[in-house]
Amino acid sequence: MFGSLVVTLLFPRPGLALHWVLLIAAGVLDQYRLQPQFYAIAILMSACVWPSWHSVARWFVVSTWLWAGLHKLVSADWYGHASYWLLNRSGVDDAYNYHVAFAVMVALSELGVGVVACVRPRWATFGCVAMHLGIMLMLSPVALDWNASVLPWNGTMALIGGWVMWTTSEAWPKTTFQRSVGVVWLVFPLGFFVGWVDHGFCGVLYSDSLPRGIVTTVQGAERIRGWGDLHVPFPNERRTLRIYFEQTAKPGDFLHISDPRYLLDDLYFVMDKWGVAKEISAEEFYSGAYATPSGPAYGVGLDELRAIFPLRQAGVKMLRESPGMPIFAVAFTPGNFDPALLECLKGLPNIRQVQLSGTEVTDADLEKLLVLRMLTGIGLEETGITDAGVLTLAPLKYLQVVEHEGTSITENAVNQVVKPIP
Repeated sequence: MFGSLVVTLLFPRPGLALHWVLLIAAGVLDQYRLQPQFYAIAILMSACVWPSWHSVARWFVVSTWLWAGLHKLVSADWYGHASYWLLNRSGVDDAYNYHVAFAVMVALSELGVGVVACVRPRWATFGCVAMHLGIMLMLSPVALDWNASVLPWNGTMALIGGWVMWTTSEAWPKTTFQRSVGVVWLVFPLGFFVGWVDHGFCGVLYSDSLPRGIVTTVQGAERIRGWGDLHVPFPNERRTLRIYFEQTAKPGDFLHISDPRYLLDDLYFVMDKWGVAKEISAEEFYSGAYATPSGPAYGVGLDELRAIFPLRQAGVKMLRESPGMPIFAVAFTPGNFDPALLECLKGLPNIRQVQLSGTEVTDADLEKLLVLRMLTGIGLEETGITDAGVLTLAPLKYLQVVEHEGTSITENAVNQVVKPIP
């Protein structure tokens, strides 16, 4: 790969053609190598070597800015833990008070530069240079000291991307080829929302709305992170997470792929005796229907950061058996209870206990707990819950305890919803 870059310096056209062949071959043979920043740099390099690639590079840059902003605008993760983490790690005091404003500002800035690049390419040059130099500064040891692998790409975007914008003489494509290139670059990122196109090629930058995986073994549960000696992020895609699982897990181990995209469901797998990931249902995953004598008893689901962040921000107590283990219990108080926070619990699939004693929880609110398939106990003491509310919990297969002192709940209603201890 480095050799092809040396050849490119000496013989630009054949060298860059060789570089493209090696890039594509590397991605096909090892999908962990699908680091989009290197392909993006190659596109910008091509604009410097082949004049016909100028339009390709122009619309690639425009698409990247537009979709980076759009993805952030529609990402709950970006408005929550992702933007907070960036500010907090950068040393901003009281990042809780500023992260939402920061999130909106960044998203609108990227979107704004993209729109300007469509109608006034030369004007976008200034935004391009300022934005990508600013990103380099934020990722540098001065601030985040994180993900150095994208620093060359941001430098290339500032230099060559700025040059591409400055040398674009016509705002609107004139030829059929140019129009086709523009349409393709602007439209194909839509494929991300249905899983057809990898997030790295769709402008999903720092919004954190990505598939994530967690593997359950007899030793415990471990998230698939992928940061190694190369200091590049794991290419979080549904297929690469599954490939990783098949290459590292043992028969009987479980994999949960949590996917925040509205049009795609989570995936659940168990490793069969032939080393193939077998897709199973959520019920089979959590109940341990495919458990083996040598493997874990059941699967552990991924606790979503988008769920943890608002609960932590509100001061809700969350308990783990030990650091790194999944959250198994949450406790609300009269001071921090908000019915809207119950919606977050669906992102904590391993919860077994929920404490709501003394809060203003209503019968209707309890319907939001039906997603907690592993729930075994709930505290409803000193609340306004009635028999009607308790009976909504009947579908929960593992519910064994309903604390209800100081309420109008009857023993008859409790007996109808609790299940015998196996």
